Amino acid sequence: MSVDLQNPEYRTYLKEWQMIEDCCEGQRAIKQANTKYLPPMEGVSQVDTRYINYLERAVFVNFTGKTKEGLAGAIFRNEPECILPSEVEYLKDNSDGAGESLTSLAKDVAGEVIGKGRHCLLVDYPEVESGLSLEEFDRLSPKATINRYTAENFINWRVEVINGQKILTLAVLCEEYDADEDEFGYEPQKQYRVLRLRKGVYTQQVYRDDENITKEYTPTKADGTTFDFIPLFIIGSENNDTTVDVPPLGDIAYINIAHFRNSADLEENCFVHGQLTLGVSSTMSLSQFQEANPNGITVGSMAGHFLGDSGGFSVVQASENQLADKLMARKEEQMRKLGARMIEIGAAKTATQSLIEQAGETSILTTIADNVSEGIKTCIEWCGMFMGADEESTFILNTKFFDDVADPQMLMAAMQLNEGNLIAKSDMQELARQQGIVKDGRSNEDIDAELAAEMAKIPEEPEIEPELDEEDQESLTSQDESDI
Repeated sequence: MSVDLQNPEYRTYLKEWQMIEDCCEGQRAIKQANTKYLPPMEGVSQVDTRYINYLERAVFVNFTGKTKEGLAGAIFRNEPECILPSEVEYLKDNSDGAGESLTSLAKDVAGEVIGKGRHCLLVDYPEVESGLSLEEFDRLSPKATINRYTAENFINWRVEVINGQKILTLAVLCEEYDADEDEFGYEPQKQYRVLRLRKGVYTQQVYRDDENITKEYTPTKADGTTFDFIPLFIIGSENNDTTVDVPPLGDIAYINIAHFRNSADLEENCFVHGQLTLGVSSTMSLSQFQEANPNGITVGSMAGHFLGDSGGFSVVQASENQLADKLMARKEEQMRKLGARMIEIGAAKTATQSLIEQAGETSILTTIADNVSEGIKTCIEWCGMFMGADEESTFILNTKFFDDVADPQMLMAAMQLNEGNLIAKSDMQELARQQGIVKDGRSNEDIDAELAAEMAKIPEEPEIEPELDEEDQESLTSQDESDI
């Protein structure tokens, strides 16, 4: 079989992924697709002038792309929490070997998962020739990298049950390379990176035109041992496994395309029927009419015309038709609701209801943020296996998409409990953190240390002796004399 064979699940979702990608790119990509998203009218081909004008007048409003940007922006309204071992500290500024920071990579991954519900990360290490001296190895300074592959690039996979666990044993990734040897030319061609797990050992090989161009390579860890798994992490919008999840923006993209078609019909109707159509009636013959009006008929108040006996004008213009507008407005409302459902947890509830349901409720966007966090954290640890890192890493994306609104009654009650020695100071600090008064990441020790430093800067006020009136002064003087 050919190396470019596609998994059945891949074929099922490919067109939908491509549609979402085109919608996110906007009007340029949609119109370049021509009849793919805007079929021609009956009896008209895509090369006819009428269809070209029909496509040109249509307006694509990028609801899909703006929804994706807004949802991704909600995740990254706060910087990710990132703690890396020293051996892989370089990933913060250069995660993929091409200068993309870890935060930038996370933004790209989150956007892809929000749109298509699937993205892959391959942890790789450059193949180094054997027999290099220590100086040569240090000069090359090879480093493990995290490489991104979109849902469209991950074309085939196989999962087997080994020792009671589902293990990824085959993954085929489609890549693009420049086949033009001229320094000014560019000829993109496809190649396929095949990842295998043979008898518990991970190997890698590259194919072009159904022929392998590299030998089967076995990557090793820092201690020289081989990997017993494929270091490819599949991130989904529901679960991080090989099963393809339903694209979160799929429904919005479908409605967005339908909205685009309504726009094309509305603009075409307005162009054809919205302009004034003039009719002239007259008892004059055609030659008499042409002689009386040598320049023809000009519409407007700046020209006069002779129509003869019983002559007259009549005009026809299409009346307002709100059907297309209503259809577009309805689709716009549907898209807004679909986008909101991805981020909302539920309808407004009482405080008691919220506490009861909090453990079981989550939004689609929260799940995506957690899945991306897990994927990147795991890839950082895999990089550590290549680079010899032993310490654990931390990478957590923000899941607080809105500012917390502090409850003043709750805060006042907590202050009274604290003053009555019923709750501790640390309980007050934790409540302030939950209410958004204290920023995440600030520990109680940090708060106490900052308060102590501020108190140390405040100078002590000197004691001020009270002023005495004349009687008190005389009494104090008499007392002093008697003491003497």
